[in-house]
Amino acid sequence: MKKNHLLLLVVALMMTFSFTSCLNDDFDEKAKRNRPTQAELKAASKTIQGTYQGKLFTYTFNSTNNTIQKKDSVITSWEITDDTTLVVKRFPSKLLANNVTNADLKQAIEALPDQEVKCAVSIFNVNPILFYIAPYRLDLGKLTYGGKTHDVSIGFIFNPNNTYGGYDNAKKITGFRLIESVVLIDGTADKSLYRGFEIFDFRSEPKK
Repeated sequence: MKKNHLLLLVVALMMTFSFTSCLNDDFDEKAKRNRPTQAELKAASKTIQGTYQGKLFTYTFNSTNNTIQKKDSVITSWEITDDTTLVVKRFPSKLLANNVTNADLKQAIEALPDQEVKCAVSIFNVNPILFYIAPYRLDLGKLTYGGKTHDVSIGFIFNPNNTYGGYDNAKKITGFRLIESVVLIDGTADKSLYRGFEIFDFRSEPKK
């Protein structure tokens, strides 16, 4: 995945966020020299904790021609519960199945209720507040497709250049990105059942 394409996507989606202008190599070097204190990190964590309502935008990355295609947007919610945890409360299963190539498996996933996706978060900058985000594997349980029943899970990737989020203190809004990458069958990644990467960008409504 080309970093420049993803950065263009961030600018297009989150242009209201002041933090997007900071995501470059100069900022990375500056951040290394000015790491937040534990007190600053704790204060930033308390600032962003809470429940958010907003939109989930979906995109598919085509590695063959390095293009990103927009698909859907839905209303959803998420909660930052403490200094290390973010939980997406209503993640439509239909969106999780966007890139599944097996028709029976795709249908079985789409039929599931909305999922909760738990993520680990780690704040790395406090002015503005920026954080890395790493989703845990999402277990969908036992699903039947092709006449057999299997344990099915969804895997996400973590890459500090691409999976991150931030908080705009002035507007009281937050945004972040998750990238779905694979389907696991009985604990083993099966790349034949999944194509490309599915990009999920979240942007909240301003808090009142």
